[in-house]
Amino acid sequence: VGLSLGSLYGKMFSQTTICRFETLQLSFKNMCKLKPLLQKWLDEAENSENPQDMYKIERVFVDTRKRKRRTSLEGAVRAALESYFIKCPKPNTQAIKHISDDLGLERDVVRVWFCNRRQKGKRLALPLDEELEGQLYEQSPSPISN
Repeated sequence: VGLSLGSLYGKMFSQTTICRFETLQLSFKNMCKLKPLLQKWLDEAENSENPQDMYKIERVFVDTRKRKRRTSLEGAVRAALESYFIKCPKPNTQAIKHISDDLGLERDVVRVWFCNRRQKGKRLALPLDEELEGQLYEQSPSPISN
């Protein structure tokens, strides 16, 4: 449905958005924006002599909308990114451009790598904090003592 809307009206919607619309899990404003488009699409689908035409339009868009392949980084590049990360874990756009030019990578690849690396740092730090909290809890004197 979302892809058909894109082909017919120029605005593509994800299947998640359509599901949220159906289950009334969108904001009122978004519901009001989406309803006329969906109503128009529904009317066309119901009045179409050949409903398979809607499916064909959707298939064309599914086939053309491919995801970018996963980037594989060599060890030397990964080490260089790590050293940049140690110096500055949250680089601005200029720094990202400099790093990408320096390493010969796309800007988005560098940007996403830094985002993922920060998340990895948070993930690794969390168990450590929970472990320390558990040790502090075990060492604290109980409120009721003999």
